Amino acid sequence: MKAFQEFIDKGLIRKEKIDFSQVVRVLAKAQRSAKSAKVLFADGDFEGSYQLAYEAMLLSGRALIFSHGFKPRAAGSHKITIGFVEKVLGKEETILVFKFDKMRKNRHYLIYGAGLSISETEAKNAISSAKEFVSEIEKLVQKKNPQKKLFQY
Repeated sequence: MKAFQEFIDKGLIRKEKIDFSQVVRVLAKAQRSAKSAKVLFADGDFEGSYQLAYEAMLLSGRALIFSHGFKPRAAGSHKITIGFVEKVLGKEETILVFKFDKMRKNRHYLIYGAGLSISETEAKNAISSAKEFVSEIEKLVQKKNPQKKLFQY
C-alpha cells in the first residue's frame, strides 16, 4: 500500500474490497474487447478496431488496480489507470506504457476532436500492443492469486 500512497493522498484511488472474481471478469472483458478489435480490423473498421484495442488495455489496467484492492476515482480515471500501471510495471515496460498513453490521447481525439483518422497500420499496431499489454497484466494478476489459473486455454 505504501507504494501507492501518493495516489491515495491525491485522491486518485481509494481502498475498496474487491472480490478476485470481479478482477477475473474485468480481464475477460478486456480479452473480448481485444478479440472484437481483430474482428473490426478484418472488416476494415480501423477506428473502431483502434478504440476497442485501447479499451482492452484500459480494462486490463483497471483489473490491475482492482487486484491491489483499489478503485480509481471516476474523473480522470483513464490517466489514473495509466499512472498506476506505470508504477506497477516500472521501467521494464516503459514503451508499453508509452503506447497505452499515446493510444489514450488518440482515442480521446477520435471521440472529442475532428479530423483524426486511424490508418490500417495504426490499428494493426494497436491490436498488437493491446495483446501484449493484456498478457502482461494477466501475468501480474496471476501472481496475486497463484492458486487458480485465470483462464483456461
